[in-house]
Amino acid sequence: MTMRADALKFARTFLLPCLIGAVGGFIFDRAGLPAAWMSGSLVAVSIAALAGLDVRVPTGITSAVFLLLGTVMGSAVTPETLRLALSWPISMGGLLVLVPATVAAIMIYLIRFERFDRPTAFYASIPGAMSYVMALTMSSKADARAVVMVHSLRLVLLVAVLPSFLVLASLGGTAARPAVAAGPATWFDYPLLAVMAVSCGLGMERLKVPGGATVGAMLASAVLHGTGLVTAGLPPALMFAALVVMGVLIAARFSGTALAELRQLVKPATGAFVIATLVTLVVASLVAVAAGLPVGKVILAYAPGGIEAMAILAFVLDMDPAFVGAHHIVRFVGIALVLPLAARLLLGPAE
Repeated sequence: MTMRADALKFARTFLLPCLIGAVGGFIFDRAGLPAAWMSGSLVAVSIAALAGLDVRVPTGITSAVFLLLGTVMGSAVTPETLRLALSWPISMGGLLVLVPATVAAIMIYLIRFERFDRPTAFYASIPGAMSYVMALTMSSKADARAVVMVHSLRLVLLVAVLPSFLVLASLGGTAARPAVAAGPATWFDYPLLAVMAVSCGLGMERLKVPGGATVGAMLASAVLHGTGLVTAGLPPALMFAALVVMGVLIAARFSGTALAELRQLVKPATGAFVIATLVTLVVASLVAVAAGLPVGKVILAYAPGGIEAMAILAFVLDMDPAFVGAHHIVRFVGIALVLPLAARLLLGPAE
């Protein structure tokens, strides 16, 4: 009886949202929108979650999807990617301007115009690193509900809006389906790819590396494909299914959110998103000119979203996921190191 109840719960909270997400992804894909399968899934399931659908992605499936998408992204790494890595230090330096500018601009807006208290405005203004920020928020005087809503809505808006913006603004994105590395497969290609991607991904996760499963699998896949040890690409259908689940995973943040709560916080959250986006556009444009890099690629590298989501967007838009992922890791590590000290300086010893 328990097994049957568990199976029904799994179908209702995961399989049904995935079906809804697949429909949303198909509609976006037919409409020719960029990053269609992930953004379409995100929009459709977010609407369902806000309408009362219970959405949950089991931990094991989450890890499997991150490993799979990391493996696919690694297949896009080429020798040209490594050559362009010489310009990364300049764009990495831009993060030293981007993060403080974003925090300051959002804090001013939330405090002066939305009447947030100082601790809540501070933690809600941090660009990305949501899990780490929430850990500190819970031990502070900040309103955790408001902080998680601002961060969640920002990520949802980024995934839903940013791909179309980059394409419409001709900043380097593409509305076409992402290219997947493909070649004649040998008998050991898939076993070797699976063993290396899973072991590196889980190893990175165990070492607490930000986005460890995705980053580790991407590195393993990049090495295997870049050296020619593996030439086979993963089936496109498998990749699209993983993108649908990724959309469901992000949309699950809205599960259990009351519409009254959403209405109360949607204005400050949207305002914070717009401000963060404007700061990102300005800093990314300046850095892109200084480093001789495509503006769109730098925008994705600087976008205030999660490592996995932004790197996956870079892949589906054909905009160098290794570059984007590396910058988000550096930003996460920098925030992790500096945030406790910044909280003490700005909010006082009690924080």
